[in-house]
Amino acid sequence: MTPQQALARLQGQCSRAEYCSSQVRQKLSRWRDASLAKGMLSFTDDEAEDILRALVEEGYVDDARFAGAYVRDKARFSRWGEVKIAYNLKMLGIQASVIRIALEENAELFGEDVLLDLLQKRWRQMKENDSLEVKRQKLLRFALGRGYGYGQIMDAIKGFR
Repeated sequence: MTPQQALARLQGQCSRAEYCSSQVRQKLSRWRDASLAKGMLSFTDDEAEDILRALVEEGYVDDARFAGAYVRDKARFSRWGEVKIAYNLKMLGIQASVIRIALEENAELFGEDVLLDLLQKRWRQMKENDSLEVKRQKLLRFALGRGYGYGQIMDAIKGFR
């Protein structure tokens, strides 16, 4: 695959979905390795960085825009908390300052009512014969796994009886 072909292919993909710069780098690396494995000519690491730079300059790739979309999608649809979202964005190579801004811009998605609704649904799914303390521990583990903060969870489960 030539650099021009890779750029055109990525422009098409980035116009249909959001990608961060590390995901684009991974795609380019996979494509380069696949081309080399087949004995075909491919692009160099410098050319791959030039492709990424062109995509950023043309507005196809924007880590801040990606982080905002990621926060909104994971909070609304997967109902993840701030901790889990921030961790996953960090694993994708997004800068901490960009993550913080994206979380602050979407703070209303992490309100107490969202966590309470999630916990109430989980509470109704639990066995009737479990003790109150066992149910609260299960709620705590569940909410921690979803990425909510310990203090926020403890405040929310105080009202469960």
